[in-house]
Amino acid sequence: MKKLKFDKKPILISLLCGLVIGVFLLAGLFAPTDRMIHDHLYFGRRPQADIVIVAIDDSSLQNVGRWPWDRPTMAKLVTSLAAAKIVGLDVNFPSASETGADQALAAAVSAARNVVLPVDVTYLSDGRTVATTTAPVPVIADAASALGHSSITPDADGVVRRLPLTIKPASGNYYNAFGEQVALSAGARQADRPLDAEGKMLLPYVGGPGKFRVVSAADVLSGAAPSESFRNDVVLVGGTAASFHDAYRVPGSSALMSGIEIQANLADTFLSNAAANDLPAGYGALVCILLALAVGIVIPLVRVRTGLIVAGGAAVAYGLALVIGAGLGVFLPVADPLLAVVAAYVVVTVYRYVSANRERQELRSAFEKYVSPSVINSVMADPEKLALGGERRRMTVLFSDLRGFTSFSEHRDAVELIGILNGYLNAMTDIVFEEQGVLDKYMGDAVMAFWGAPIEDKKHAERAIRTAIRMRDRIVELNRASYFGAGIGLRAGIGISTGEMVVGNMGSHRHFDYTVIGDTVNLGSRIEGMTKVYGVEILAAEESVRGLPQEFVVRQLDRVAVKGKKDPVRLYEIVGMAETLAPETHDRLDRFARALALYEADDFHGASYAFADLLALYPNDGPSNVFWQRANLFLQNPPAPDWGGVWVMETK
Repeated sequence: MKKLKFDKKPILISLLCGLVIGVFLLAGLFAPTDRMIHDHLYFGRRPQADIVIVAIDDSSLQNVGRWPWDRPTMAKLVTSLAAAKIVGLDVNFPSASETGADQALAAAVSAARNVVLPVDVTYLSDGRTVATTTAPVPVIADAASALGHSSITPDADGVVRRLPLTIKPASGNYYNAFGEQVALSAGARQADRPLDAEGKMLLPYVGGPGKFRVVSAADVLSGAAPSESFRNDVVLVGGTAASFHDAYRVPGSSALMSGIEIQANLADTFLSNAAANDLPAGYGALVCILLALAVGIVIPLVRVRTGLIVAGGAAVAYGLALVIGAGLGVFLPVADPLLAVVAAYVVVTVYRYVSANRERQELRSAFEKYVSPSVINSVMADPEKLALGGERRRMTVLFSDLRGFTSFSEHRDAVELIGILNGYLNAMTDIVFEEQGVLDKYMGDAVMAFWGAPIEDKKHAERAIRTAIRMRDRIVELNRASYFGAGIGLRAGIGISTGEMVVGNMGSHRHFDYTVIGDTVNLGSRIEGMTKVYGVEILAAEESVRGLPQEFVVRQLDRVAVKGKKDPVRLYEIVGMAETLAPETHDRLDRFARALALYEADDFHGASYAFADLLALYPNDGPSNVFWQRANLFLQNPPAPDWGGVWVMETK
């Protein structure tokens, strides 16, 4: 499992972004943008079926007469709507009329016992403070079941999004909004009234204009729309004719909506208990901070491309939350939280880029001594391949040591010796790098290298074995070129071990190395030492040769119990590549395999003769000499019955 590197700086950076954007939200910097976006989040809902608008429309003015109508006509209209549950008559009668006319209208209103009348409102220059209210003349006002103010106040951009609910002039009574009072008089309960700082409520429209049933006032007066057709309905009467100039821009619609339909929407809101509200600014600022923090926490843990997907996904998820919230009547801030996501992503990504470049330079500087340029480039492309804290991996380690170098060095000048040794180590290191290995360290004339980290490589054992063969062949070439001196031929012993080991940067805070440790590593070192015992140049543990391609030729040797390890290890000589071996080599290996089978079957007589015959043909075969001596030893001192062919190594 990949270990995640914790870095608190991206979190602090994203937190700062969230705080800054939160301040923007509290200051209302992007409030106009939010309002425009919210305008298009109104899903619309099915309006109350019993809400009817009786429109004083152009047809009514043509058929009944120019506005204003006289009060007997208005009295007839009220009487014609007496069967309704409630009538909101959005027509003010602020001044007295001719004798008897006001009383006739008042009598009709009183007889209906279900009429809400409007109160007109004027504001001071600030547009918020109520200056005066104008109610119908007392005789008519007293006959009404209730009064409600009919004030409609567009936002600065001319769109009606909010309506003031309860108002109170400097002197006078409290008045509910006209549409709200109609709903309350119709039996709606006093539901939540989420108000902003100006005492206004966000109006969740049922949709654009034309969502409510509309009946022309002319049809009501003529009897074409009989009184019984309004039974138990909530009726709002108001002017919709163009000459009234009572039409407004509303959210999500290019068509204007009449004032009476806006009041109908307000009544529907309370009858449906569908009040809506903006999320309070303080909570909105908290949303900005939390979203930015989420980006700061997640983005550093994923790749850059994935980070872009994550940030985009966060924005889409928040967009979905906006839509769901609008459906539930809560309008979340839009621009500020999305800006918080974008700002945190951009700033954290830039920080990652700068930080990654710095780390790459540090890594390149540290690793260029250990690995080939291609490995460095791979690590630089994906630094997560490198576990700086150390991790367990299945890998292969190689140990190489020159034979007889100590005696060779005794007869050489120090400067000359260093030159020769450096040339030798350069040649060996080049081979390690060419086979994608990591140079662990030099120990005098010894070389330690490993495969399988920092880049995971399933062919780590094969690469190590190929390296060993090439190192052996390169030493032969150096000898032929008299590199070590005329008549001097050196040999190397190479040990290879495969298994689980710990790899990572190890050391102190002043100095550390990228290295490997563990029993598998120790075994590799001991196998290198055992090359002298068997008289071979390359030895490998069984785990290293398992699954090796057939192009590699190996010879099965001993099963040994290495000091310090409980389980025996099967050793194999790495002979070389099949295509380069002479026919007599294959003959020697076949003979050896038959002789070893006799030895491991406890037929020490047969094994002794077989190894003796082999040595007669190939007197320099080190393993044959070792097993011939062992077979003769066991003839004199037979091993325990359960020895299992295991030879115990007494030395490391």
